Amino acid sequence: MCGIAGFVGSWAPALAGAITTALAHRGPDGSGLWSEDGVALGHRRLSIIDLSDAAAQPMHSADDRYVITYNGEIYNFRDLQLELQQSGIKFRTGSDTEVLLSLFARDGLDCVDRLNGIFAFAIWDRHHRVLSIARDHMGVKPLYYATLPQGFLFASDLKSLTLCPDVPRDIDATAVGDHLGFIWTAGENTMIRAVKKLRPGSTLTVSAGGSVTRSSYYSTPKFDASAAPTPNDAAALRDMIDQVVADQMVADVEVGALLSGGVDSSAIVAAMCRATDPSKITTFCAAVTKPDSGTDNFGDDQNHARAVAQHLGVKLIEVATDADLIAALPDMVWQLDEPTADFAGIQTLLLARAARENGIKVLLSGVGGDDLFTGYGRHTAGLIWSKANRIPGLRGFSAMVLGMFSPASIVGRRLKRIGALLSMPEDAMLANAMSYSEVSTDRRRLLLAPALRDAMPPDGIAEGLRMSLDRTRGHHPVERLLDLELNGFMPDHNLNYTDKMAMEAGVEVRVPLIDQRLVAYAMQLPLSAKISLRDTKLILRASQHDRLPAEILTRPKQGFGVPVRSWLQGPARDMMEELTSPAAVSSRGLFDADAVADLKDDFYAQRVDAAFTLFPMMAMELWCRALDNAETASP
Repeated sequence: MCGIAGFVGSWAPALAGAITTALAHRGPDGSGLWSEDGVALGHRRLSIIDLSDAAAQPMHSADDRYVITYNGEIYNFRDLQLELQQSGIKFRTGSDTEVLLSLFARDGLDCVDRLNGIFAFAIWDRHHRVLSIARDHMGVKPLYYATLPQGFLFASDLKSLTLCPDVPRDIDATAVGDHLGFIWTAGENTMIRAVKKLRPGSTLTVSAGGSVTRSSYYSTPKFDASAAPTPNDAAALRDMIDQVVADQMVADVEVGALLSGGVDSSAIVAAMCRATDPSKITTFCAAVTKPDSGTDNFGDDQNHARAVAQHLGVKLIEVATDADLIAALPDMVWQLDEPTADFAGIQTLLLARAARENGIKVLLSGVGGDDLFTGYGRHTAGLIWSKANRIPGLRGFSAMVLGMFSPASIVGRRLKRIGALLSMPEDAMLANAMSYSEVSTDRRRLLLAPALRDAMPPDGIAEGLRMSLDRTRGHHPVERLLDLELNGFMPDHNLNYTDKMAMEAGVEVRVPLIDQRLVAYAMQLPLSAKISLRDTKLILRASQHDRLPAEILTRPKQGFGVPVRSWLQGPARDMMEELTSPAAVSSRGLFDADAVADLKDDFYAQRVDAAFTLFPMMAMELWCRALDNAETASP
């Protein structure tokens, strides 16, 4: 787990050196830079497998033809190494980097089909003068790039690319609309129009002449009812989780875990206990003060985590994550590379810091359980929509009744939300179910400055989401939501903040539940194995019935973050007023000052649940201020 950077172009090697230095938080254990004839590769190292200097990067192939800079872990590298050794290849190190480089030398970019792991890498072919880049199947590891007249730049962090004086800093209006509705940017776009994200399961090649070719090698599977059925076998799922977790514990350093006391993280820790002595496992839990406002759904994770830790016999460290959010917000949005309005990032950072302070560089996480097996309220809403849609008039009548509830309480807000979704046609319902905003699409569009409104489609559906909707048309609404999770919400939001904030502390987070094997298995299960009107994650819960306490298996979904609604109404009100003042809004030019003022009035009066529309506005203003002040490297 590291930071990578480089270019093919007319820049001096010092630029790659500056960008690599800016990635120091991602790799505090070492650095390296290689360059020749208009090409440079940089690397910051977090040493986890083969801690010796021989495994440092950029690494050259034995014949000196290929040079690699690589971020990630290849979990099956030992099997691949044995295969390569049997074909006569000799290895100088015990690193997965050298295995990946040797596999690429043999198979080219087709090597990605053989990899089980999380990765982003760049390999320069010195003979053919071609740069090959790839990102892992699910998008766990990030990679940003910019194609400019001067050449091609890439890095693990977007903010490090702003060091290049040739990168234009124009804001992408489409990304502004995405953040306003979803708090993340769907697809390849970022807040900077010139910088793109390499999509999960994708590769890219760049010639010395500057031509760029993109390709996709993986897409998440869709449920196929005509295929041979996947056995609805909880024991088989449990055994698969055990195998995946054992594979992902490969490391030459101690591996710990994040433990919230939910079924996902608890299942991961239970599997770890089958792979090693439970007394050697250290877990970390966020300790958050539960709000008494009644408007935000956050629970007491530490009590549930204690129960799991005691039951399994693992060590638990409780980490106070009640931070000074007003002070923390500006740094958070810049560290995340996108103005993501979600304080779960702060909690991830504090947990990762605690792990590092306890000598742990690697953590396993339960991220992905909700997205594979259902777990969010929107999945239940999608199921209700589907059932109500079978009876003419029922959706409309239910929407009218549920729309009468007040959003001032958790229950009222949820019922009103379901009512709003029931009133929509299917595609609009699916897109809105993915949105954090409770403000209507039409009103969100009017919040944008007049010059930016055309960048938001009239239906508000982000282009990255539309691609998923098109490819799953005809499937059950909940199956379509799961596809939206795996191809949008997870790589562009959940995995992004998990990676960025953990790496800010120099800690690697691995995510066993979205291993390709588990994704393939889960996506071929019928919905009846996952969700009912009463419960979610049916098969996942069943797979853990003999391992975890009953209260953990029946625990309802609760948020991981901060009570934003009560926060904006109270301690952060002055901050919100300053960041969304008429002067600030007019000066930035992204939003309409009058429309913003009207929305704040409705929010304060609790007529509209606008917290997750106003919060993204604040995050975007802070992010833009950081961009304004970001330095550039000397030419």
